[in-house]
Amino acid sequence: MNKTELKLDFNERADSQPAWLQSFQLQTQALWRYPDRSALENRMANDLGLAEGAVLLTNGGDESIELLYKNCKLNAESLLVPEPCFSQYTHNQVVWQNDTIFTAATADLSIDVGALKANLRAKQWLILTRPNNPTGEYLPVAVLEELIEMAAAKGAWVFLDEAYVEFANAAETIDYTAYPNLITLRTFSKAFGLAGARIGYIFGQAELVAKFRQLAMPFNVSNVNLQLATAAWQARGEISPYCQRIADNRAVVAQLLSDQGLAPYPSRGNFLLFETSAEKKVLWARVMAKYGIQIKTELAGLPAAVRLTIPADISKFSQVMQLILQPQLLAFDMDGVLIDTAMSYDQCIKRTVQQLTGQNISQTDVEAVRARGGFNNDWVLSAELIANQGVAVSFEQVVETFQKLYNGDAETAGLVEQEKQLLSNSLQQQVFDPDSPYCTAVVTGRPRAEAEHGVEKLQIKPDFIISADDVSQQKPDPEGLLAVIEASSQQFGQGLRAWFCGDTVDDMQAGRQAGCVCIGIGATTPEAVDNLYQAGADIVLDNINQLEALL
Repeated sequence: MNKTELKLDFNERADSQPAWLQSFQLQTQALWRYPDRSALENRMANDLGLAEGAVLLTNGGDESIELLYKNCKLNAESLLVPEPCFSQYTHNQVVWQNDTIFTAATADLSIDVGALKANLRAKQWLILTRPNNPTGEYLPVAVLEELIEMAAAKGAWVFLDEAYVEFANAAETIDYTAYPNLITLRTFSKAFGLAGARIGYIFGQAELVAKFRQLAMPFNVSNVNLQLATAAWQARGEISPYCQRIADNRAVVAQLLSDQGLAPYPSRGNFLLFETSAEKKVLWARVMAKYGIQIKTELAGLPAAVRLTIPADISKFSQVMQLILQPQLLAFDMDGVLIDTAMSYDQCIKRTVQQLTGQNISQTDVEAVRARGGFNNDWVLSAELIANQGVAVSFEQVVETFQKLYNGDAETAGLVEQEKQLLSNSLQQQVFDPDSPYCTAVVTGRPRAEAEHGVEKLQIKPDFIISADDVSQQKPDPEGLLAVIEASSQQFGQGLRAWFCGDTVDDMQAGRQAGCVCIGIGATTPEAVDNLYQAGADIVLDNINQLEALL
């Protein structure tokens, strides 16, 4: 895998350093002193229109959440948490073992407001996150205010997590000073781009914030990080243009997903969430990683979900997305992919070895040599197996024996008659139909005559057939694939998006070198699957007809 160039799995400001940070200079003369956060807290409170003591700086937003759970444990206060939720809430529940009610999401993963109202009670903290992580849902002001007021009437509090609020670009907001039962969490980690500095803050009425302040460590934010936070706060005007750019890019990415029927959840954060199949999740993760992009495919409680952080520059990201979502060229190896050759070519290999050495070999012996790579040509593979028996036979004799077994003669039917089509009618129509949007190719190690015979047997008309007779170097050399890609580029232009389906290590190595999405086919053991992945497969399918679901 390539080195990660875009880290889009933790919703950080992945590819755009704040402008002010480029000229930031650390003042080292006071580093010997213990830090004092009060100056920045008071300044922020004043800027936010809050009273002195209404802001508390914490070691990232995570410490703020931990202080909430600590407070609840010490004061016998319960929690009400709608799902899906940020993992720190479930993590702290495991640690603190509080009296907590988790309410399930609705069918569309939105917060079940009705369930929250039904479960709300006195001496309880209702946790609301907007935009919600991981879905990006943004509670309307009217709903938010109703829940805060209902909590107040019941003698409960609201912990409002707004870690991503800057990306919502909301024109309508609430009066944070109007609610004595409200604590709001924000952070310097996301829009400010300081996730590595670990600076978060909570604010609310000073009396309520004081409950958290007395539980925090006195020197929880370092002097260095206070300097960073101070500079970031002074330059907070830079955030709006950046957040607008992320919002614009979010719309572009959402459209790309929607065009392919993936229906991302409406998001006001710097990320998008969508659900897909297990196979597509593997494809997304591995293809992105191959191009140096890291995405989130493991989310607790959401086994079908993929979450994408939106970068400031989406050029490369969108190109890789299109490679996954909208292939233009579909290329296929023939044997073991489109045609079952277990009773033809594989039998020819074993019988050729038996006739020329007197020794019987197993299918396991054949697969072991094939897995080493460099034996895409079955004549070469047969010669290697013969040499392994310690018998010297000319290559010409190997070819002659093999071909006689395969083609047969006037008296004996050839093993070619035992071949079976693997391609389903529905996939054949989807891919090879004249109205299909794909350019198609068969890139095989068969000689030209046998390749054409195989295409006739399959009743398909690919745009290109590349046989062993058409290249100077066979797979794992990418020559044949590169020739098809170059020819197809005349129709689609440069940057052709190509997928290649094959069943051997040689196929995957050729596809990887040619810049294709590599689809491994038909591996029957964990070792064989791993071999294909090690050789460059982006996904390994049981059979070629599972490709239909990926398309």
